[in-house]
This record gives sequence, C-alpha cells and structure tokens, in this order.
Amino acid sequence: MKEDVEIRGKHLKKGQPLIVFVGSANRDENKFDRADVFDIHRHPNHHVAFGHGNHFCLGAPLARLEAEIALTELIKKYASLSLPENFTVDAIENSAVYGLRSFPILLAP
Repeated sequence: MKEDVEIRGKHLKKGQPLIVFVGSANRDENKFDRADVFDIHRHPNHHVAFGHGNHFCLGAPLARLEAEIALTELIKKYASLSLPENFTVDAIENSAVYGLRSFPILLAP
C-alpha cells in the first residue's frame, strides 16, 4: 500500500503487503445476484474479465470475435455436444489463475 486506507472497515497500513485474488473479481455479491452461479444470461453483466478503465484489454474485441466464430462453427458442424458421463469439474487450485484443467466434451456428427 502506498498510503493508509480503510476498505469496508478494514484498516490497511502504508507498506503493508496486500494480495489480490483475481479469481474473486467477478463474484462480488454486492455487484451480482447469485454471484457464485455461472449464468450466461446474466444481464447486465459488468464483469471485469478483460480489465476495466485504463487497464481494459485492447485485445478484448478480437477475443470475443474469435470465440463467437469458433463456437458458431462448432455448433454448425456437430449435431450434438454433451458432457461425458460422470463429468466432474477439475478446477485449477491456484491463487493467481482461475479456471479448469480441462473441459472434455463429446461431439456427435
């Protein structure tokens, strides 16, 4: 910290180390209803996946376009997409990275 500050009743002193957990950024219950639930229909969805303000990712529009093209082509090519039997989420256990180790899907032509 560069100066003493109080955040939500917690006092942080100048020079005190601070760890920020990026994986919790889009799970703020003050910002999102049911913050711990993955909901692709959440609206409005003011997430910070690509940063915010001056730190907004310049590549965000390209990443969104690439995802739209890839998913559209995948859906057009295969009649069915499903999860394997007994599918379980294998999350990455790391304070710096939030995601999955793998996400297997079954494709039917």
